[in-house]
Formats: sequence, C-alpha cells, structure tokens
Amino acid sequence: MVMTARKQPPTPATRRNNHEQRILTAASAIFLQKGYEETSTADIARRARVSKRELYANFRDKRDILAAVIGELQAGIHSQANISWSSTDDDLRKVLTKAGTQILEFINSERFGKLFRIVAAESFRDPSTAEKFYALGPGVGRDHTAAFIRRHMKAGNLREADPLRAADDFLDLVISSHHLTAVVLGQRFKGTQPRTHVKHAVDLFLHYYGASQPSGRNLKSREAVSSKRNRVDKAIH
Repeated sequence: MVMTARKQPPTPATRRNNHEQRILTAASAIFLQKGYEETSTADIARRARVSKRELYANFRDKRDILAAVIGELQAGIHSQANISWSSTDDDLRKVLTKAGTQILEFINSERFGKLFRIVAAESFRDPSTAEKFYALGPGVGRDHTAAFIRRHMKAGNLREADPLRAADDFLDLVISSHHLTAVVLGQRFKGTQPRTHVKHAVDLFLHYYGASQPSGRNLKSREAVSSKRNRVDKAIH
C-alpha cells in the first residue's frame, strides 16, 4: 500500500499572504479603471473575493492599500533596472542605455501614467500620498542609480563627483520635461523615438561625467545638462 502525504491546510500566515495579494491585484485594477476617489473598499473586497473584515485585517484603510499598490507597481521597474545596475558588463554606455530605456518605457506606460495622475490628484487632499509615491518609487530609483554611478566613479570609469547629483542629472536627461508633461496630461509622447532619446541622454551624460574629460571640460556640455535640468524643474514645479 502506497502512503501519500496528506496535504497540509494553509496556515493563517499563508491565508493572510494570499488575501493580501488578491486585494492588491484587485485594487490595482480597479484604481486604474475607476480612479482612487470613485473606488470604495467594498469594491476592492468584492473584486478580490474577500470579506471587508479580511481586507481590514491586511490594510488599515484605502490609503494604505494605495501605498501598497504604488510599492508593488514600482517594484517592477526597480527589479528590471537593478538587473542593469548590478550588471558586471564593462561597457558603461551599454548598461546606461539599457537601464535608461527600461526607465523610460516604464514612465511612458499607460499603467504608470494612470497611477501618477491618481497620486497627483490625491496629493492635494493628502500630501503624504505624494511623499509615499516618491519614497517607494523615484526615491529608490535615484538611490540605486547613485550607487551604480558611485561604483563606476571609484573604478575610474566616471570622473569623481557627487553621485546623487550625477544620478539626478542622468535621470533628468532620460525623463525629460516633455515626457513628464505627456504623462501628466495623459497623452502619448510623440517626439523623438525612445531609443534615439536615450542614446542622446547617455551621450550628454558621458560627455560631462566621462573619466576622459579634463577638469575644465567643454562649457557647452555643462550648459546642455544644466538646461535639461532647468526645463525638468519648471515642468515639475
């Protein structure tokens, strides 16, 4: 007689994790479909096939669910970009181009655009929503970019400078004011093709931060990076 192992019933922790993931999946879909304000916790619970009691056992309120949705969505781009940032490829231009392309594709995605506009609208009612969005998304991306740049500065592939400032310059060049404006307005960017845009951004970045550049580097390259930064700042503020 062959003995088969009995299937163990799910533990409370497993049930909690399953419920949490179902709630996040449902909330993500319904937020993007109806908007944050028009979505109720009852809508989320119904779509996730959980009771409201189970929903509140996992999340304090709707804002807590939104914060978790933001974190889960942005974790996707971080995991993809981190593959590039952790790459051992010696071709710095190739790694920057790949990472920049992934970041730009994410920014231009319909899902990110809808979430970005939800956060922007909610930030007027609750400024902490925007702070959470930045901390879970752009803030983490900035830190990872700076860490990558710091490693290459120490390796002599980039000139010594403030890694965070260099990360800001790179991200400002990749995520231009034109792209941010299109995201805010819910429009598809119709300018330069992403591949061409990222290549130009990487060229400018390496022209300014490349290790081969002398300390008194070309003023025009410095002005180009500064001009890009100013345009992005104006678009944001």
